[in-house]
Amino acid sequence: MKLRSVFVVIMGLLTAGCTAVISKVLPLDDLQPPAGPYRVGTRIFDWTDAGREESFTEAPDDFRRLMVQVWYPAEGTAESVRQPYLDNPERRLDMVAYQSGLPKFLIRHMQNVQTNSWVDADALAQESKLPVVLFSRGLSGMKNQNTIQAELLASYGRVVISVDHAYDAYLTIFSDGSEADYRSMDRLNRTGQAFWDFRLPQLKTRASDLKFVLDEVGRLQTAGDPFWSTVSTQNVGVFGHSFGGATAILLASEDDRVGRVMALDGWMVPVPPEVIEAGLVQPFYYLGQSAWDDPINYKKLDKMLRRSVSGEKHLVAGTKHYDFCDAPQFSNLAKRFGLSGTLSRDALRTLVNDAVLSFFVDARQEGEVLESPASPGQ
Repeated sequence: MKLRSVFVVIMGLLTAGCTAVISKVLPLDDLQPPAGPYRVGTRIFDWTDAGREESFTEAPDDFRRLMVQVWYPAEGTAESVRQPYLDNPERRLDMVAYQSGLPKFLIRHMQNVQTNSWVDADALAQESKLPVVLFSRGLSGMKNQNTIQAELLASYGRVVISVDHAYDAYLTIFSDGSEADYRSMDRLNRTGQAFWDFRLPQLKTRASDLKFVLDEVGRLQTAGDPFWSTVSTQNVGVFGHSFGGATAILLASEDDRVGRVMALDGWMVPVPPEVIEAGLVQPFYYLGQSAWDDPINYKKLDKMLRRSVSGEKHLVAGTKHYDFCDAPQFSNLAKRFGLSGTLSRDALRTLVNDAVLSFFVDARQEGEVLESPASPGQ
């Protein structure tokens, strides 16, 4: 009966063809303010790795290019504006509609959703080195798909760096307006060696993207860039959603700069067998839905946990895959259309935020003292 009522409402709105009416009947909320004591700034960078040719194209002299978003504790915001959730909404809404399975007219007002991050705000002035937490989003996702957790960590004094992973984001828009489309879909549903031949190069490319980010931050520090001067690229945290969880695990297995690893409903299937067999030496935490359609996912997870030095999992009944990113937080629309599980928006946000905060902040307090705290949400 509920679905029928929703359908009737939608058809009425479609007939009316009025975005203003839709936004009133099916509002989309701004992101909830983060709980930490510091304001949050955000900056977006366009970086090219001149040491890697782009594997997704055959163009000569095409090197790996990445759009990188950073969230950080910030000073006052008098000269700044809030970051909208969608940059270039006229070009991204088609992607969001495709991902959600919802008609574009129903979510067009998503372009009005605001975050709690202040664009290009001055970084907080302080002397101690700030810990870095890397984020890797899922296949066909976007770099800001877990803005809620990025803002939370930044509000507690962390610097969060997220990468768009060009060509396996549904759409990457570079600073000059050019685009990288989505080329990572497995339309053949490969199995066996064909699966590894297709997915493993993508996974290695993503892990290399994160290594490059740490290298580039180090290079900028050496060059005297003031924005990066108080950031530490040692003992970094890394977390990811879905394929991003696999990316975080592979990075941790290959790069000793990584100190802690977290997977949000991570896709374990593409994690190489040798990594599963070896386990991780870093603390590892898995938060996810109670069961995947493919039982191999959790069989591989359990095997890796048994071989890891310090591993833990928390599987939550009543959740679905997209509950571990921002998707359900804009409205109850995701739940009505089956994209979200039975937990309320507040319960989901508390679940993921508490896990991220406990793992990356509470469990590794480093005694840093930041200056100029602001009240939450400012």
